[in-house]
Amino acid sequence: MRFVASDGVVRLADALASQFDLFAPREVDGKLVLARLSEAVGDRPPPAWNAFRLPDSLKPLWFQSGKILSRWTRDGPVPGPVPRPRAVFGAKACDLRALAILDRVLREHDFKEPAWCAAREQNFIVAGDCSDAAPSCFCTMFGEQPWPRDGYDLSLSPVDGGFILVAGSERGQEVLEAALPDAPPPTRAQTAERDEIRAALQERIIAQNEQYATHDPFETSIEKQLRTRIWGRLAATCVECNACNIVCPTCHCFLLFDRAEGAGAVRFSQWDSCFHAGYARMAGGGTPRLQLVERFKNHYFHKFVSFPRNWGMTACTGCGRCIDACMGRIDKRACLRRLETEWMPSEVLADVE
Repeated sequence: MRFVASDGVVRLADALASQFDLFAPREVDGKLVLARLSEAVGDRPPPAWNAFRLPDSLKPLWFQSGKILSRWTRDGPVPGPVPRPRAVFGAKACDLRALAILDRVLREHDFKEPAWCAAREQNFIVAGDCSDAAPSCFCTMFGEQPWPRDGYDLSLSPVDGGFILVAGSERGQEVLEAALPDAPPPTRAQTAERDEIRAALQERIIAQNEQYATHDPFETSIEKQLRTRIWGRLAATCVECNACNIVCPTCHCFLLFDRAEGAGAVRFSQWDSCFHAGYARMAGGGTPRLQLVERFKNHYFHKFVSFPRNWGMTACTGCGRCIDACMGRIDKRACLRRLETEWMPSEVLADVE
């Protein structure tokens, strides 16, 4: 652990920019967004500190929609381009959890996604504690906390006068030693201040989500409601805009397309959404979930029932981006609460003979 002042963070960013395409929070029109910083030192603004997760997740950095997977030429197939190694500032605990979920699907089994694996092996992540929370944040409902535990190369914790900097990987330690060799270790008072800030924010997030508190596992609540009419009420204001899936840091469904290119062809991928009417449509035109309410139910079943069973992780991090993006003002916390508390056996639908 080291203590660094703000100028030390700038030196760290300069060191990373010499090896990576550097992405960091930047103020645009009064809002912080994740943006690529200029390569020129004189033109490159210092990374801004994002108090909580940004509106955009890290997913598009390594899992872009519309990316080219391969080209076919007269000489045979050619793999698509792999972006230059990328470094990112400002990743929060929910973002790191999301990357772990995507890793589980895209590279931690026999069927690996080559582009994702190649990109992830070359990244560098500078994470950071949350120093505030959005009203939609609910990571504590999943037993998580608003500071990183793993999955990063370096992590920053704000304290009075600067940051406590922790290395989470060998490469992170190497960058730290090279960029900030004279940075001193934090004092006991600074470490205690960090722990107090963390504990206070965690309690605050728990308190702001008290009205949505549940007691049963989400899997239990959802499964008992699979054949009731509650899903129509939960989905009543859904307009099928797909915004929740697009901003979700863990959603990973995609479609493949081929198109002609010169004398050959190109194959690219594009994000898909389980709320879309054409989702899971088969070659004959049929779809197993013709009604929106069925797709809405499938979304919850996948994230909180089937994904944990298949992969050992809940496919939601509590980042709250879906709540902020929803045009129908649907709050996932409220839906999970209602699925537990509005159990009415009389609503169980009879099988159609």
